[in-house]
Amino acid sequence: MSDIIPPRPHPAGGVYGWFQDRLNVETLWRALFIRKIPFGVNLLYTLGFASLALFLVQASTGMLLALYYSPSPDHAYDSVEYLISQVPYGQVIRGIHRWGASAMVVLVVLHLLVTFFMGAYKYPREVTWWVGVLLFAVTFAFAFTGYLLPWDDKAYWATTVGTNMAGTVPGIGSFVESVLRGGSQLGALTLTRFYAFHTLVLPTALMALVAVHLFLVIWQGVSVPPGLWDHAVARFSGPSRPTSAPETEVEYHTVYEDFKLRGRRFFPDLIAEDAVVSTAVIRIVVALAVLFGSPLGGQADPTNTGYVPRPDWYFLFLFELLKYFPGSLEWVGVVILPGLFFLFLFLLPFMDRGPRRSPRYRPISSAIATLSVVAVVGLTWRSVQTTPPALAENPAERLSAPEVVGRQLVLAQGCTSCHIIGGQGGNTGPPLDGVVSRRSAASIHTYIENPKGQNPGATMPSFLPPLTHQQVEDITQYLLTLR
Repeated sequence: MSDIIPPRPHPAGGVYGWFQDRLNVETLWRALFIRKIPFGVNLLYTLGFASLALFLVQASTGMLLALYYSPSPDHAYDSVEYLISQVPYGQVIRGIHRWGASAMVVLVVLHLLVTFFMGAYKYPREVTWWVGVLLFAVTFAFAFTGYLLPWDDKAYWATTVGTNMAGTVPGIGSFVESVLRGGSQLGALTLTRFYAFHTLVLPTALMALVAVHLFLVIWQGVSVPPGLWDHAVARFSGPSRPTSAPETEVEYHTVYEDFKLRGRRFFPDLIAEDAVVSTAVIRIVVALAVLFGSPLGGQADPTNTGYVPRPDWYFLFLFELLKYFPGSLEWVGVVILPGLFFLFLFLLPFMDRGPRRSPRYRPISSAIATLSVVAVVGLTWRSVQTTPPALAENPAERLSAPEVVGRQLVLAQGCTSCHIIGGQGGNTGPPLDGVVSRRSAASIHTYIENPKGQNPGATMPSFLPPLTHQQVEDITQYLLTLR
């Protein structure tokens, strides 16, 4: 009879009782929310929660944008323009997503800096720190892959420069560049790969890392402010032990449990502070989206080699850094310096293992971090001062996707050797500027396909073949824009 398992107590009734019996929701609730947070926690600890809230906003607006977006060079720009001009609140949704991306970069960077200067990468949170560094990298990967999707001039040429950087790596540069682009130039496969990474690969990676990060934060608890922790450790250790001696496991948990006993509960005390800060951040992002929107440049034009690439602010420092490593040394600024920075972040828990956590007791690592921040801010400011802004563009003069293809075909066929286009070219044939006032679209199309059919004395050769009927139509659409 001793082997008989006693019956489980009858669960409480209702929906709650049903879930409690199957998932033990009360234990989960207590583990996740009714837990003590160490004494001394302040508003700086809300940055991680605010970053998570902003990611949820980005995911929500991104799904709405994906309902209208077409990831192909022929339709990407037009789909974005349709969204912001025809879809109700489309401009605001895109603005929230764009400004949210910048805000998320700011919050993640601040969260990393606060974690560093608080010494929260030390025992027992080394793995939590490493996962946070990976989240930092994924955030910038989001910014880079989302940059190309509007397929305007700014996105096209900034991404061209960005992928060119990968090509400067000795030995494997050309391979990495071809993997990113899907070929030698930016095109349909590049856009498809960036879209897939931005909407599938990176969200999956980020959600997995966030889950691990949250588990570790709950399991290990958040760190104590460095000033309070150093004072407590010194008082616990006593004058007989040197201050540089590493903490023992018993010492750490004894001091930490004392802080937890004097702390507040996560729910409802601290989660209210997280909610207030997160709401304030989201409201700022929405306000920026409503007031400033999200500007869209002209249709991406691969022939516009005079365009000056000017990326968003969070990549300006890297573009400026390349000016100091010209030619064959460019890979030093692209690979070596960023690589050393990330290596420093990963090795930091092993290089700095002392019990003191205040920055003044960590002079070497604090100096490296401070110089890095000053360098990034200085390079960004220098880039703003020296890089000319893109020329203002009249929205009425933007070319559609077929018109851009038509312009490329006109240049490829050498039409300017006989015709004047944009005030330049030969005078063998009639000028094409203002042809819309002399011929209809059907007449232009037919004449390009078979000039002698409309004018037996025409010297212009027939372009069908080598061009296809659709290519002739693209040329026609471009010629109709020449006023």
